[in-house]
Amino acid sequence: MTPVDDGQDTSGQHLFVGFYGTTWTETLRARLRALRPGGLVLFRRNIENAEQLNDLIREADAWARAELGRRFLWAVDEEGGTVQRLSAILGPAPAALELAEKGEEAVARVVAETAQGLHRLGIQVNFAPVLDVVEDPRTHFLGSRSLGKVPERVARLGALWVQALQKHGVAATAKHFPGLGVAHLDPHERLPMLDEDSAEKAHQDLLPFQKAVTCGVRAVMTSHAVYRFWDADWPGTLSVKINKEVLRDAWGFGGVLFSDDLDMKAVGGRYEPETIVRRCLLGTVDGLLVCQDEHSAEILARALSDAIRRHGDLQEAHRRSLDRLRALSASFF
Repeated sequence: MTPVDDGQDTSGQHLFVGFYGTTWTETLRARLRALRPGGLVLFRRNIENAEQLNDLIREADAWARAELGRRFLWAVDEEGGTVQRLSAILGPAPAALELAEKGEEAVARVVAETAQGLHRLGIQVNFAPVLDVVEDPRTHFLGSRSLGKVPERVARLGALWVQALQKHGVAATAKHFPGLGVAHLDPHERLPMLDEDSAEKAHQDLLPFQKAVTCGVRAVMTSHAVYRFWDADWPGTLSVKINKEVLRDAWGFGGVLFSDDLDMKAVGGRYEPETIVRRCLLGTVDGLLVCQDEHSAEILARALSDAIRRHGDLQEAHRRSLDRLRALSASFF
């Protein structure tokens, strides 16, 4: 379905927002009417059972078609292990590391089952697989979310994960580009700063992301870490050098680039909203995730609208970004 050009502000389409509650309420309608987001991100707090979730998605999409002239993209983190939002409906799934230990056939089978479940529910985007290369899951904050410590094996298994999701109608998301395996601090709480002594491993850890792009991954998610050997000034999410010059220009990635959640402390509260939206758009980040704090989504929505309206370079970046978002949406609807 082609979005209707009704003269409305289109800046909100960059927003992918979380929300609270399990039903389609007037409060939620009013919030989405103001934000006009491109997509909604589901968490356990939104999910009771399949019937409830089907009703929620159906009512929200009917409203979006009538009010916005388009449907929402629905996204979720369904990795398995400690990061499962839909276990109440789809049942438990093993963590990535456990799957990796079982081998390629297990990865392909379990991920295909997850994809089929997501597709039945009307969810188009899965924020998985995690392609960070983790040396020791016992001490690293990502733990068993990683597919392992050998870049070549993570690349091979990650490609299988991507293909299994996308074969069954769900966009995969390679995360967290360019890799958090070298980080020692969790971006949920603090901003990781990576120096030259991490550079060799960080370059090796690019391999799974390169493989994902080569095999046609539909989406990539950024990392909230500063890689001083690539960009001394900005974390990955806000880095033109990392996202545009490497991922887009050098590797040729033409899909949708999502930020990691901008409510995380590594970025949220550390940078001004105007700086965040400007750096994201110039760095070709298409979907800005704001999943926990409803007030911060409103602030970023205003910053997006004002920045795009006032700056010519952001208007062009906005148009190109909307083309990528609309292409992803058009592949489903």
